[in-house]
Amino acid sequence: MSIFSSFVSRFGPAVFQNRADARAPIAKQLADFEEHKNTLLNALQKERKADLNSEPFDADKSWDDIALIARLYFWGKSMERNALPTSERIKRLHQLAKALRRADGLTQRAMRDGIGDELYRAWFALNIEPLSIIEIDEIDKGDGSSMVTLIADDIKGMVGSLARLKELSDKAATAADVLSKTGRPTLLPRDCIQGLARVYRNSTGSKPGRGDGPFAEFAYKFMTAVGQTGFDYGSLPGAIQDAHQKFKPSWFDEEM
Repeated sequence: MSIFSSFVSRFGPAVFQNRADARAPIAKQLADFEEHKNTLLNALQKERKADLNSEPFDADKSWDDIALIARLYFWGKSMERNALPTSERIKRLHQLAKALRRADGLTQRAMRDGIGDELYRAWFALNIEPLSIIEIDEIDKGDGSSMVTLIADDIKGMVGSLARLKELSDKAATAADVLSKTGRPTLLPRDCIQGLARVYRNSTGSKPGRGDGPFAEFAYKFMTAVGQTGFDYGSLPGAIQDAHQKFKPSWFDEEM
């Protein structure tokens, strides 16, 4: 069973049925994290720009954003425990990427020749009562478009989704290869650091620094709150720099 399938089968139904049930697998971690709420909010409020007095510090909004990052962090750790071995993940990702590249190429070719017409006919058969092309094209949707143009947009959207999935699989396969050679990040994941930078920037009105300073201290407090201990604080600026360089745009940029 894949990581995604495992996540859906174990947590998916609960996510849509009951929030408490959905969070049950990480409830203990979230409860422990909650105890650090004041520490994290005080760190943000302390660095808030004085010229933002017209907009009072929104502690509830800031905490909701911080807690979301924590939930994603805990879910990631939970999923890692059920993950396939690294070598198998890389193999499967490359297989998926190869299959999607072929499927995307075949689909793009089909949309340029007669096969595309067959897709239209299949869409008609699956979604509406049998009508001739002329009758369908004459159906006025009230916004200047016909049924045929709307169907074309729907099919184009499907093709675009396939292309996007191909890009994601390529990126995932490349990332897995890199991690297999360099090892997993010893500190916070890059997207987690970017998320904290976004919260810091929105809550304080200041650009988060990439070296030792207020943002690094805030990130350190978050790491402590999620139970990420036993690391060298001096390595944190390096992790922040790495997260900045791998994301474009980055919340560490001058302008966002």
